[in-house]
Amino acid sequence: MSAAKRQDIVQWREALLWLAKADADVLGAGTPLAPGQTDLAAFHVQQALEKALKALLVAAAQDVRRTHDIDVLVTRARAYWPDLLPSPFPLAAAGQWYVTTRYPGLDTASPTAAEVAEALEAVAALMARIAGRAPPEARRKDDTGGA
Repeated sequence: MSAAKRQDIVQWREALLWLAKADADVLGAGTPLAPGQTDLAAFHVQQALEKALKALLVAAAQDVRRTHDIDVLVTRARAYWPDLLPSPFPLAAAGQWYVTTRYPGLDTASPTAAEVAEALEAVAALMARIAGRAPPEARRKDDTGGA
């Protein structure tokens, strides 16, 4: 196995760890979609999206900056994954949910339960497409990627 292939597997293994954390947020978002809990679900959708985008950056061997800005993450990741991140990005509105659902006194309205449910479905689909890009060797825990 070439050094480049081993590095690709290492990057994808780390990316899959990011996707696992994103999956936990997807589960967290689905649980509180009860009346009165939309803000909590929206926050978890934004977090899942953020982690999925960071997984793409990790898979591309790019630095994952400490940012919650979905627009910045999409722009950076689109350079490596344009087919996964169309322009305009359909989940861009979810980028604001990190702030609007956590802080009082903002002029921006919180998302509706229907918007959150739709975004949750779209984020889960994006995560599945990302995971589908991982080489099979990256999914196997017993493969160390060595020669």
